[in-house]
This record gives sequence, C-alpha cells and structure tokens, in this order.
Amino acid sequence: MIKAVCMFRLDKNKDEKSFEVFFKKHVGDAKKLKNLKKYTIAKRIDNNDTDNYYRINELYYESAEAAEESFSSDEAKEATDELMQWVKDFTCIIVEEKEVL
Repeated sequence: MIKAVCMFRLDKNKDEKSFEVFFKKHVGDAKKLKNLKKYTIAKRIDNNDTDNYYRINELYYESAEAAEESFSSDEAKEATDELMQWVKDFTCIIVEEKEVL
C-alpha cells in the first residue's frame, strides 16, 4: 500500500474555528479523489503548541501509479490550492506502508 502523509501548520493569521468549517468541506472533496482507498485525518491535541503540525492527513493508494494519477487530477490540484490559503509549512511525503502487527 502506498500512503501520502501530508502535514501542515495552521497559518497563525487564520481563525481555527473558521478553518475547521472549511476543512470539513475539504475532507469531503478529498474523499472523492480517484483511486483513493482510505483517508485518515489527525489533529494535534495540544492546540497551544503551534510549533508542531496542526494536522496530519494520510491518503492510501494501491500503487504509486494510482497515487500519481490521483494527485495530478484537477480535483486534487484545486483541493490543494484551497487548502494552501489556510495553512503554512505544508509537507507531503509518499511512503510504502507494510503492516507488521
């Protein structure tokens, strides 16, 4: 399984509650991405620690080719462009996940 691990910090000039309203829509749009098999989101617990990532999203695909096809779609580009209006320090890495337990 191929997984895209995308992490970001919330822009300090943005309101967290307003972002969360936007993010619900963003998640709904992301769930429609072609080839996506699983999508998880995580939010940091300590909201006072703004040095750490605010959210970590994981998008799962059967293959690297499936992930590439998904990420190069107009839908993915639009979702990313919208997200970038709210966040900073966006990092996304592609990993191969193997279950060991």
